[in-house]
Amino acid sequence: MARQRPERRKPTRPAPIAVLAHARGAGAERARCRRLLAALRRAVGRERGGLELLLADDRTIRALNRRLRGKDRTTDVLSFPAGGDLEPGTPHLGEIAISLPQAGRQARAAGWPRRSELALLLTHGFLHLLGYDHESDDGTMRRLEARLLRRVARVTLDRRRLPWGDAPAPRAPQGRRRRPSHG
Repeated sequence: MARQRPERRKPTRPAPIAVLAHARGAGAERARCRRLLAALRRAVGRERGGLELLLADDRTIRALNRRLRGKDRTTDVLSFPAGGDLEPGTPHLGEIAISLPQAGRQARAAGWPRRSELALLLTHGFLHLLGYDHESDDGTMRRLEARLLRRVARVTLDRRRLPWGDAPAPRAPQGRRRRPSHG
């Protein structure tokens, strides 16, 4: 009797991470953000979950926040968990949008590099895609966030001068309003 060969499984490739740049200076951050998101997925065992990241300006984030959340102001990070797969067998975690100008303002106010602030915002948004919610849990999300930041991004929140999540974020500068012309 001939021996049967064990069935070979095709290695599963990680799902794509799309990073869209829609802000000044976003191009330089794309590769770093993609690497961090890939490392976060590996750390939590979700390599097959695709996701999209938008690195945007304040105007774009404010429009998204107004349209999708009913809040007419800019914010640092928005997360939109996927309701299911994009196509059968292709898990999709969702989308994250980050305001690069807001991240820069927060980094300056916190006295640490923008790169660290971006790592914090990416990790925070990523955990929301996985269903974590710091507003309704017992601190689970914040503890996991700190652990992932340390382990994956090599960032410790102790270096941040402002407490994370407790203090109001620096406000975006408001543009000048035009006076209506009379004529």
